[in-house]
Amino acid sequence: MPAIQVVLFDLGGTLLHYDQPPELSMDRVNARAMRALIEAAVKNGGKVPDPELAIRAVGRMGAAMEARAKRTHYANTAELIIREGLEAIGVTLAPQAWDAGLAAYYAAVSAIVQPVAGHAPAVLERLTSQGRGLGLVSNTFWTPALHDADLARFDLLQYLPVRVYSCVFGMVKPHPTIYRYALDKLDVAPAEAVFVGDKLAVDVAGPQKIGMKAVLVVSPFREEEDPEILPDARIETIDELPALLDAWEQVLDKPIG
Repeated sequence: MPAIQVVLFDLGGTLLHYDQPPELSMDRVNARAMRALIEAAVKNGGKVPDPELAIRAVGRMGAAMEARAKRTHYANTAELIIREGLEAIGVTLAPQAWDAGLAAYYAAVSAIVQPVAGHAPAVLERLTSQGRGLGLVSNTFWTPALHDADLARFDLLQYLPVRVYSCVFGMVKPHPTIYRYALDKLDVAPAEAVFVGDKLAVDVAGPQKIGMKAVLVVSPFREEEDPEILPDARIETIDELPALLDAWEQVLDKPIG
């Protein structure tokens, strides 16, 4: 059994690209998806007098809830953000309009998803063949059904039996409980696991604080530097991960003295 028994991955920016700044920043992705929601809702009997006002209202609600999540670590869902944003301007959608709109919203999000650089399915297959357990811990307000479908479409879902989405778990990274929950599901201690992600605060500092190693995947869309947060390793693409873990295993296997 390998000394590094489990690898936990972030999702967005690590295995799949959702927001892709600047053209597809998170704000623009959500605005595009909201336009699809409103169009579908109206076709199904919903009344949205001012679509652009509705989009701005939902955007403001999302920003407010995101700021609260950073303070409290409590997670939100897209459904809650959209409903409360619309209700703030007096818009309430009947069930048929809501269901049609939400389906269109998620279809618009899924349409922009792209794979990360490298060969993620081959990497996950290799790690699995080495006897390592794999899992995913993602901060997301989008439904797990969306992400699971995207993972399946890009041949990744089969390698990730444990998937922890903040919108279901109720807490966001870097709260320690979300990482520990995934580790408990895989029956390992933090020292036996590595976290791989593209954000310093939630994918490096958070895991390290509970005793995990952390690998930063360099993002093509932004540069992050923080002298107080040092990953155990940096890789340019996910393809470098197996060799890195093999090198760590060799060090861990050396006898002491």
